Amino acid sequence: MSKDKDGVGFSKTKSNFGRKGWGILLLTFLSIMFMSSIVYDSLNVTIAVFSEKYNINPATLYIFSTICAWISVIGAVFWGMVCTKKTIRFAWAAALFLTTAVCVVWGFAPNPGVYFTCLAIASVAGMGFAYIANLNVISNWFPRKKGLAMGWATIGFPVSAILTVPVLTGILKASGLSTIYLVYAVATFILGIFVVIFVRDYPEQVGAYPDNDKNFDKEELDRLLKAGLEYQKVSKWQPKNLLRTANMWKIAVSLGIMELLALGIMTNFVPRMTQIGFTEKVIIPMLVMAGVIACFGSYLCGLLDAKVGPKKAIIITLIFGLISLIFNLAGGFVKVAGNDQLATVLMFVAQPFLGIMLGGAANYLVSLTSTIWGRYDFDMAYRVLKPLVAVVGALGITICGGLGHTLGYSYAYMVLAMLAVVAIIVTFIVNDAFVGLK
Repeated sequence: MSKDKDGVGFSKTKSNFGRKGWGILLLTFLSIMFMSSIVYDSLNVTIAVFSEKYNINPATLYIFSTICAWISVIGAVFWGMVCTKKTIRFAWAAALFLTTAVCVVWGFAPNPGVYFTCLAIASVAGMGFAYIANLNVISNWFPRKKGLAMGWATIGFPVSAILTVPVLTGILKASGLSTIYLVYAVATFILGIFVVIFVRDYPEQVGAYPDNDKNFDKEELDRLLKAGLEYQKVSKWQPKNLLRTANMWKIAVSLGIMELLALGIMTNFVPRMTQIGFTEKVIIPMLVMAGVIACFGSYLCGLLDAKVGPKKAIIITLIFGLISLIFNLAGGFVKVAGNDQLATVLMFVAQPFLGIMLGGAANYLVSLTSTIWGRYDFDMAYRVLKPLVAVVGALGITICGGLGHTLGYSYAYMVLAMLAVVAIIVTFIVNDAFVGLK
């Protein structure tokens, strides 16, 4: 354990990331927030408008989202290659500028074909700036505090959930659909400029320290970084070997299902509640409650990760998600039975558990990958794992949106609950032993 200047031992639970470290976290937070809003949370508002505009069933547009989420898996591979061939900073900024260009067109999309193309490109770009490049930087800057760092950065997801519906509803009423996407275009362009100016792949490149642990000797840090980069060239952990490792597939199922739950529930939150008879006056407070709790939940899940390790933290978080689904299903059945008051209570009870699960849903892949493969094998392991997780996670939109609009959301939520149980069981058999550079 290293010593800080005041003699206190290094702690993975202290948020002393330093000025430059907090800057990286802020840019990551904003990138995550905008990606979640553009690609996912906006569906609660825009799907109905596009559906009416094109005279097309909303379920079809939800299927578009699932297909685009699968297409984004190509983006995970592509942006990983860009990070290697160029720099991580280049990939991060390029993905943001690509999103800017797409959003300029998206709001004016004249037909479903153009809509689908814009969504597909935005999904691929979002994979770059909100999952691949920025989180590679997080791993490089905070190798021992990655759980806590992710806890702060991924607050962007629930903040998006809180703000997107009311803000986009206001913009839609005031200026129309095209303005929503023009706002997104301006925001992503400005964010891309900040990334170009302030982001570097490793803290050592700007005179900072990994985890802001200033006790390390600067020359020793530079030597270790050079040795680590040389090790990456000969490491056995290349895609072929990684895909042959059973642990990769277990992690993909476990965290893929957690992502599936988060995407499925949040992209269909309003339609689910509307279908069983709740009004906007009740739905919006529920959504805000889940989002606010998820903000705290993201940090708490990061803290939990730092204290007990990512594997145990994943299991606990999945259990919270399962409890939320059970209360939600119970509330739906009671509502249909005619007991509005009890149904409302049950739905509100479900929101804190949902908020905790949402808060942790995006935290753990970076942390668990880094825990197992370490700082210098992280890039390759994450590049393989993220597409696998994304393929599973994308099913959430179809399960909730597709089943919800055909058979009903109660059936969809029952499927989600069964999948949560599967994820809990699989996580128990994940091997989290370290196998990277000693």
